[in-house]
Amino acid sequence: MDLHPGSIDHIWFPFTCSEDLRLFPPLVIGRGRGMYIFDTSGKRYMDAIGSWWVSILGHNHPRISNAVTDQLKNLEHVLMAGFIAEPTLRLSGLLAEMAPPGLERIFYSDNGSTAVEVALKMALQYWANRGENKTEFVALGGAYHGDTLGAMSVGSISSYHALFHERFKKQNFVNSPYCYRCPCGKEKDTCAAECMDSMEALFSETSESVAGCIVEPMVQGAVGMRIYPAKVLARIAELCKRFNVLLIDDEVAMGFGRTGKLFACEHANVVPDIMCMAKGLTGGYLPMAATLTTDEIYEEFCGDYASGREFQHGHTFTGNALAAAAACETLTILKEENIPDSLSLKINHFQRGLQQFCELDCVGDVRFIGMVGALELVKNKKTKEKLPPEKRLPFLIAQEAINCGLLIRPLGDVLYFIPAYIITNDEIDWMFQTAKQSIKRIAETEKPSMF
Repeated sequence: MDLHPGSIDHIWFPFTCSEDLRLFPPLVIGRGRGMYIFDTSGKRYMDAIGSWWVSILGHNHPRISNAVTDQLKNLEHVLMAGFIAEPTLRLSGLLAEMAPPGLERIFYSDNGSTAVEVALKMALQYWANRGENKTEFVALGGAYHGDTLGAMSVGSISSYHALFHERFKKQNFVNSPYCYRCPCGKEKDTCAAECMDSMEALFSETSESVAGCIVEPMVQGAVGMRIYPAKVLARIAELCKRFNVLLIDDEVAMGFGRTGKLFACEHANVVPDIMCMAKGLTGGYLPMAATLTTDEIYEEFCGDYASGREFQHGHTFTGNALAAAAACETLTILKEENIPDSLSLKINHFQRGLQQFCELDCVGDVRFIGMVGALELVKNKKTKEKLPPEKRLPFLIAQEAINCGLLIRPLGDVLYFIPAYIITNDEIDWMFQTAKQSIKRIAETEKPSMF
C-alpha cells in the first residue's frame, strides 16, 4: 500500500478548505521531541500552538511515553460498566485532589466536545430529577464549546455554528467580554464588567427555564483568544448563584496551568457547579476528557433501577486504561514540578516578549494571560478597522512562519502562541523573532493593497 504523500488525497482534513490544500499541501510529520516536530524529510518545526493546545509538556515526553508503554503491557481497555481499569481509578484520585474544592464526582469521556455534551445532559437531567422544567442554556457571544450538536448549540461563531443553529438547536447568548472591541464602549481601566448586564437582563426574564450557563473562563479561545478580566467571570458566577442557574466551566482549553493558575476559574476564586476538562489532561498523548461535579448534583442521580434516575450517558472508550496512564503521569509531573507556580519567571519573559509586537502597524491589540499570547491584526491601528477577509493576511503570515520552521495557525485575524511549558527563554525569543519577521515580510509585500 502506498503511504507516500499522494495518499493524502484520500483524507478529509478538519477546518481546512480544498484550495488551501492545493496551494499548501499538508506536511507529513514523522516524529516529535520536546518543542519540535519533524517532517519526513527531517525538517524541524517549533510547535508554537501545542498541536491545538494539547501538548503542555512537549512532544514524546519520556516519562509519559514510558507510562503508556508500561500500561500497554498489561491492559489496553476494559468496559467501564461494573469494571474500572487501575490507572483510571488512580487518575480519579489525582483529579479530585487537584480540582477546585467540592468537585469530586468525575465522569469520563473522550474529548472536549463530549465533556461538554456530558455537562449539558447532566444539567438537564439534574433539574428534571428534581422535578423542575429548566431546559435552556446561556452562553457568551463568540463562544466555542466543541463540534458535536449539543456543544454547537451553545457555540456562537457564525462560520462554525450558524448552519447548525438553523437546523438543530440554538441557545441563548449574551455579550462577549471582548475587551479590545468592548460591546459597552468601556476602556480596560474603567471596566466594571458592564458587558454582563446583558446576562443579568436575560436571567431576569428567563432564569426559571435556564438549566445552566456555560463559559470559557478568562479566555474565549477559538473566536480569537479574547482574554477578559477576572471581574467578568466573578460577576457571571454571582449571577448564576443569584438566579439559581448551574455554572458550567469549560476548562477544556485553559485548564492544567495554561493561564498561570492550575484552572482558569481560580483567577476569580470561582468554584463552578460543573467543570469540563480535556486537551492537556493526557499531555497530548491520547483522547480523554472528564466532567467533574459536586456531591449535591450527583445525589440527584442516585436511586434504584426502577427510579430511572441514573445518568443515561456513556462512551465505549470511557475511562480508557492507556489514556488514563498518560493522564496520571502528566498530572504527576505537574505536581512534582509545581506547575504553574514554577513557571512565573518564564511567563514574565513570555509576556515581555509579546510587547515588541506593539510597534507593528498591522498589530492592533496584544493580549496575554499566563502562557497564552495573541496578536489581533488590523488594517488601521487607530480606527481598529478590520483586515479585508479576502486577502487572508494571517494565513499568509502563518505559511511564511512555517517556511521558517515555526508552526503557528491563525484564528481569523488573530495570531496566537500557546507553547508547551518546557519552552526555554531562548526558544521564546526565537519564536517571537521569527513570527515578527514573518509578519513584516508579508505585511510589506501586501501593503499597497492592504493598508
